[in-house]
Amino acid sequence: MNYIAYNATNYKQIEYIKDLPSQVKEEIDIVARVLPFKTNNYVVDYLIDWENYKTDPVYILTFPNKNMLPAEAYSKVEQAVKSGLSEDQIQKLVNGIRLGLNPHPANQLTNIPKLDGVPLPGVQHKYQDIVLFFPTQGQTCHANCTFCFRWPQFVKDLDLQFAMKEIDDMIEYIRRDDRIHEILFTGGDPMIMSPDTIQRFMDRIFEANIPHLSTIRFGSKSLTFWPFTFLPEFSDEAQKMLDMFKSITDNGLHVSFMAHFNHWQEMDNAVVQQAVQNIRDAGVTIRTQSPVLKNINADGKTWAKIWEMQVKLGMIPYYMFVERETGPFEYFGLPLAEVYDIYSEAVRLSSSFAKTVTGPSMSASPGKVQILGIVEDPISGKKYFNLQFARHRDNQKTFKPFLVEYNENASWYDELVTE
Repeated sequence: MNYIAYNATNYKQIEYIKDLPSQVKEEIDIVARVLPFKTNNYVVDYLIDWENYKTDPVYILTFPNKNMLPAEAYSKVEQAVKSGLSEDQIQKLVNGIRLGLNPHPANQLTNIPKLDGVPLPGVQHKYQDIVLFFPTQGQTCHANCTFCFRWPQFVKDLDLQFAMKEIDDMIEYIRRDDRIHEILFTGGDPMIMSPDTIQRFMDRIFEANIPHLSTIRFGSKSLTFWPFTFLPEFSDEAQKMLDMFKSITDNGLHVSFMAHFNHWQEMDNAVVQQAVQNIRDAGVTIRTQSPVLKNINADGKTWAKIWEMQVKLGMIPYYMFVERETGPFEYFGLPLAEVYDIYSEAVRLSSSFAKTVTGPSMSASPGKVQILGIVEDPISGKKYFNLQFARHRDNQKTFKPFLVEYNENASWYDELVTE
């Protein structure tokens, strides 16, 4: 695998596989000092239409551009670089900009649980039945999505990461709480880890034999960014990865692979389609999710095609999200009313088995807020959003519809409701 990437401390040289214009390269150089950038030869060679790269959804998904930063922030970094400031001075400026981009939306830091009064920094526990596990070895990705709400995971010079080297404390935490039924391995991307590493985690879970634990989830973008992870004809490790999945089902646990697909173009080749089949043959259920993203997938026809392709490949459309208010939110975000219109059109265009999606959903501080519709009072003519919590920190508050005043410009939950 050949990477095109910045790390957090060295911006001096980048090799591009494709001959981008010098102005575009300069813009990437500026933006990538703030927002992590990383891609690889599979993305570049298989997925991007380089004749039309400016509007290509996978190019926009992986290559940053100047419009992803606030104009003032971009100008400050550009001026700092061109004026010859030291890297330390530039880094201080960049860190300040990052902190202003809401690096932990929805109060993620409040989700860190404690075991015997000691915080578990590599774990999040927001909803009663599931814990999120951030293994240290999985705190990177095969490539970085430009819209990613977990972009601080890839910024090594700020203390913004969730990471945990050991799994034993998390296992003990789960053992003590019989409401917990699921573990979600996330990151970063857990599929960046070797299958031997993941298997060691699994073996510890098997040995614990927790009676109320029923499901292991893996949240991953690997089917887009490196599907060779699941193709044994390319590597022995791929067979080990599939065997690891099978070991979980052999131990009586359900495995759900939470695949992140943002556009149908990511699924439109034989490599990823074979990878999907191999995962399913290992006894794994693949569920799919994505936010609605301006400049990438912001129309109902695109979403209908995404879901229909996924159903045809044996995957289950699961979540449509509202883009979180972090990082380059202004570039990718849309008003909630527009997102709901996109969802409604997509559902109307989709066949029965593509209508399994929960959405549009906002992962806000209290929980996942689903937009059920826009309603109008027939007497006053006043409009409202009809909402419900598909998930809530307080489980008793889930699936109870409520109305909030309509705001055509609102793009996030806190612009509708003050908690």
